[in-house]
Amino acid sequence: MNKKKYTLVLLWIVLGSFCGLFISSFFGKTDIHIPYYHDLSNVLERTSPSVVNIWVIKKYRGWQEQSNRYGIKQWRQVVKAGVVPNGSGVVITENTIVTNFHVIQEAFNQSQELLIENYQGSTSKVLVVGFDINADIAVLKIINEIDVKPFKVRRDMESLRIGEAAIAIGSPKGVGQSFSKGIISAINRTLEGKRGNFIQTDASINPGNSGGALIDSKGRLIGVINFIVSTSGGNQGLNFAIPIDTVLESYENILN
Repeated sequence: MNKKKYTLVLLWIVLGSFCGLFISSFFGKTDIHIPYYHDLSNVLERTSPSVVNIWVIKKYRGWQEQSNRYGIKQWRQVVKAGVVPNGSGVVITENTIVTNFHVIQEAFNQSQELLIENYQGSTSKVLVVGFDINADIAVLKIINEIDVKPFKVRRDMESLRIGEAAIAIGSPKGVGQSFSKGIISAINRTLEGKRGNFIQTDASINPGNSGGALIDSKGRLIGVINFIVSTSGGNQGLNFAIPIDTVLESYENILN
């Protein structure tokens, strides 16, 4: 092989390798940063369909005013229904949602119906497929067709580093889908009274974020938000998520 042909082959190898890395970065498999595609606003836009709000349809007894033909007001007890925000969930497949078990525990114990809401405000009822109490994970099945999109999962969790950007997505206080940005504060954090190891982040998290997503700067799912440590009941920068590899292990066990 002469020098010219050798150079041409080498050039094609380099170009092919670069194209492969470039394309694979769209699937979160390399560390190449693509301008615009990985800009924060675009990352958030792409991940919006992958997080849902979880509501409980609560039934309760209440009094309803009745009137007879003589104009005398009377009251009778009736069964009423109201929708109450409970937390958040992440889309794993087109018809399954993962959340924390504590988000749906009360509703499950009381046989109350669950509702999910996507980023556009559309809703669907869901069924509880199963749960793992020790891992605090529950799997929900979507009943009606709704516009959601499964998350791209970060597979190389061993490469996660303290100081990386972290974004929390959920519905704090039931206000609707919200985003907050911070960093990975600690990895493999253990806490007294809690089972397992957790990712710690200072991304703002409040009640209602539970079951929501913790993602990296490329929009890959790295954890499911689980709890906060706070003296006020609100965010104080001590926020914790279950690592996605632990979540998926629990998810597979529930389905099998």
